[in-house]
Amino acid sequence: MTTLMKYEFRKTLISKLIFIGITAVMEVIFLVGLFGPYEESLFVGMLGLFFTALAGIAYIGIESILTLYRDLTTKQSYMLFMTPNNSYKILGAKALENGLAVLLSGAFFGVLAAADFMLLLRQYGSIGDILDMAKRMMISIDARLDLSAQALAAVLFMILCSWVLRIVTGYFAVVLSCTFLSGKRAAGVISFLIYIGISLGTGWLSDLFTEVPNVIHGLLLEGGFALLCAVVMYFVTAWIMDRKLSV
Repeated sequence: MTTLMKYEFRKTLISKLIFIGITAVMEVIFLVGLFGPYEESLFVGMLGLFFTALAGIAYIGIESILTLYRDLTTKQSYMLFMTPNNSYKILGAKALENGLAVLLSGAFFGVLAAADFMLLLRQYGSIGDILDMAKRMMISIDARLDLSAQALAAVLFMILCSWVLRIVTGYFAVVLSCTFLSGKRAAGVISFLIYIGISLGTGWLSDLFTEVPNVIHGLLLEGGFALLCAVVMYFVTAWIMDRKLSV
């Protein structure tokens, strides 16, 4: 499994390095604006870091789904399926590598944001506008949330787990397209509609946890539910690959 994960990591290494490079550039622009005479750079750096974090984490998941599709429809990884590894190991390596990449990326950008926030506090002493904006963002998720470390961690956990579920659901849709729907007209459209339907269904069920009195417990339960659904989706997808896939 470790060897398979290393193989998956190498296939997506270039894009990860590109996003790290973009992040480094934006951080330099931010620091130049923070400590130098160029206030415009501060704003540009903050926006750049924010959108790089969003795009980076999103692309990591999307690239994993696209990689699986290429593995199944081209000769890109033909030999992978000739190795003595069953579909559970192959798909598990993809899911684990991508899940770890998403979680580590989220933690990386979270720590970087916290460090930059502390630098802002140290430099300006009071940044009420930024705090007000952060409070509004938390309230938009749930009116009961505050800016405590526990609330921020719970929100991050819920978002990352939900994204992992979306990725594994994408695996399921790709495998469906390459097995039961292979050769059929509009196979891609049908599998995409199935993906949307599953995403909406799990999203509706996860919303039930918002009724939990303790909002942080509700967010943790929502994230845990997303991980449970991802595990179930993984086993179903691997079973289909093992029984129905022909590469």
